[in-house]
Amino acid sequence: MFQSVTESLAIGNVVSPEELREISQKGYKTIIDLCTAPEGYQLKAEAVEKLGFNLISIPVDKQKLTPEILPAFMQAVNSSPQPIYTRCASGLRAGILTLLTLAIQESWTKQQYLERRDALGIKHQPGCLLAAFAEEYFQVQSV
Repeated sequence: MFQSVTESLAIGNVVSPEELREISQKGYKTIIDLCTAPEGYQLKAEAVEKLGFNLISIPVDKQKLTPEILPAFMQAVNSSPQPIYTRCASGLRAGILTLLTLAIQESWTKQQYLERRDALGIKHQPGCLLAAFAEEYFQVQSV
């Protein structure tokens, strides 16, 4: 899966060299990889850098989400060459963190966030910790 979110941000779960080459040909300069080592889906720096990408690894364990994750992700987005492709095993972590970053940068309401999430086809399973993570962000903002 590869989905453009804005002109400079895209999300997905691409791992094959052919698909990464296509993303490179679209002009993407940075890949932010959110997979953890135990998942077995992390991209290999050498292979990705050969395609001309700057690779940033921010392992995000969806079972252990901490408040530091979003600022670390935002720092990577704000300091990296764009456009940026953010990926994880399913695309869910990539989508949620990218949309929360946009929500902060553009002062979205929770409703605007949900509309963009739904427009991208991002679905949560019942009891999804990432959905709770996003919900918590908006609860803190409304206080």
